[in-house]
Amino acid sequence: MQRKLLLCRALLPDSSVLLFDEPTAGLDPPSAIEFRSMLSEVAKKKDKTIFMSTHNLFEAQKMCNRIAIIDRGKITACDTPDNIRYKTFDERLFNVTFHDAIFNEGHKKMLDELEKIYGVHSATPEINSEGGFEGITIRLDKDADFSSMLEIIVKSGLKIKMINTQEPTLEDAFIAITGRHPEIGRQMRRPS
Repeated sequence: MQRKLLLCRALLPDSSVLLFDEPTAGLDPPSAIEFRSMLSEVAKKKDKTIFMSTHNLFEAQKMCNRIAIIDRGKITACDTPDNIRYKTFDERLFNVTFHDAIFNEGHKKMLDELEKIYGVHSATPEINSEGGFEGITIRLDKDADFSSMLEIIVKSGLKIKMINTQEPTLEDAFIAITGRHPEIGRQMRRPS
């Protein structure tokens, strides 16, 4: 309620620019969602510019039209959240899970075919201790075409249970841009 009151108080002078420092810090998840919704509504309906300082990168990715990443007092990136996320990495991960499959020679050939597709860097099988072929993790260029990969998988007779692409988050991009905790972002490669 105090945060809502602060928002109402900030709107009283009817200034065109509002500045918030960690606006949802300390709020429980439902209250944070409601507060973000209120801020978004104010920005759209009242034609306000909102500057927000936050360490909550999920919140920044969800709410902001433009983001500046500040590292050690300097702006190291300034763009839309999606541009920051996708320009930071050259590749993405594509995970395919299968129904009741046993790994065999035909699947080895399928993996070789997948790795020959332009833009595919690797196709790693996920095989359990009983020889069950649980799935494949494919590392590929961020702009690669999925249809040729799916065509090869379907031709092999495997029944697809689930498909998932691992998209970089703003947190992944922040870590890659600032160079902090390099062991976290190693699955995805930054452009040279």
